[in-house]
Amino acid sequence: MINIIDAENIGQWRRAIFYLYLLIMHRRPSVEHDELKMIIHQEVQQSDHRAEGEVMAETMAEYLFEQGQKQGQLLGEKRGETLAKREDVLKLLQLRFDSIPEPIVKKISAIRSYTKLDALFEKAATMETLDEIEWDNI
Repeated sequence: MINIIDAENIGQWRRAIFYLYLLIMHRRPSVEHDELKMIIHQEVQQSDHRAEGEVMAETMAEYLFEQGQKQGQLLGEKRGETLAKREDVLKLLQLRFDSIPEPIVKKISAIRSYTKLDALFEKAATMETLDEIEWDNI
């Protein structure tokens, strides 16, 4: 690695290191992440820009943390939507047919697909009896 980087090129150096971290995290198998990050870290430690490399590593950690938070939030939202749709289906069936047999409640509670629950909701709005539910299609 070149140890002498002028002020004009320091931004490029930072972007290059950040890009390498991104490549590791998004293009390499997770079992390789620690070893590859260690190689970059060692090279940065040997350069005259060690402090900048440490800041870059912290920045990358913050970036990864934020990405994890976003993914967790999206997953939580999807689970919440699915749970709400499941409750909507059960409530609609209860309103239309007074009581729902426990085996049907269990089958509906086991459905994890929002799309399937939405299709069942539409079917529940128009069917005449609970026997019209086509469980093979759900």
